[in-house]
Amino acid sequence: MPPRFRHGRRPHGADGCLPYDALHRMVWDKNEILQAIKKLHKQKKDLSYNAMTRRKQPLVSAAAYHFGSYRTAVERAGIDYATVVRRPRWTRPMIIGLIKQAKRRNEDLHWSAVTKRRDELGRAAFASLQPRLFGSWDRALHAAGLDADEVNRYRKWNKDTIVFELRGRDKDHEPLNSGAVQGDDPGLHAAAVRHFSNYDAALRAARLDPQSVRARRSWTDAEVIKGLKATKRAGGHLSDSAVRRENPALYGAAVRLFGSFTAAREAAGINLKR
Repeated sequence: MPPRFRHGRRPHGADGCLPYDALHRMVWDKNEILQAIKKLHKQKKDLSYNAMTRRKQPLVSAAAYHFGSYRTAVERAGIDYATVVRRPRWTRPMIIGLIKQAKRRNEDLHWSAVTKRRDELGRAAFASLQPRLFGSWDRALHAAGLDADEVNRYRKWNKDTIVFELRGRDKDHEPLNSGAVQGDDPGLHAAAVRHFSNYDAALRAARLDPQSVRARRSWTDAEVIKGLKATKRAGGHLSDSAVRRENPALYGAAVRLFGSFTAAREAAGINLKR
């Protein structure tokens, strides 16, 4: 057990925080830990784990001892831990480098495969959708020197991944008729026929009714733009989250056809007021 302060008083630095040597000698209790974290947060200090272990290791150790983990202590202090986790500011070269590394390891680079990963490549895939980077995963693949169509065509398919992909398209309100899937994802359609003998059988395996699928609407660029303008005229909200919640079919078609919802909104001549 570390010794207490010799004179019973805790020295403070010029900024009001405990100096490093004092932190090493301090015996923390739960309230002191929470107050220290709140104070650092109010001062706009970097509360990420790595930064804190470099600057305030005794506080991090005490938090882990008293609360089970540093994260729990931060949350008990009333701070959303997700807001203090340091995430890399992605760049195009970073994403391209990760794609090339995965390609050299012969890993599956299809969107559905990479977005299931909990590693840097998975995070890079989602980051690639940002307009300032690539706007879509296919464009990121092209920037890395890969043919997105080839990646989609030769991904590692089995019955489970086919069913998963079909259900995903259904959930996102994307067209599932044979012609649409052959155009959007020929690899998926070919795999469905190969593994299930015919496309309708694959739909039934995914618990989708082939007749209902054939009757669904197939979106075009013009229809998406028309739908966005109609929503604006009706006084509807046109933020990403609002359209995704209130009209998922329109939102899914906008992202699929324009690469991002922002691009679709811009194509419709709509400026979102912040």
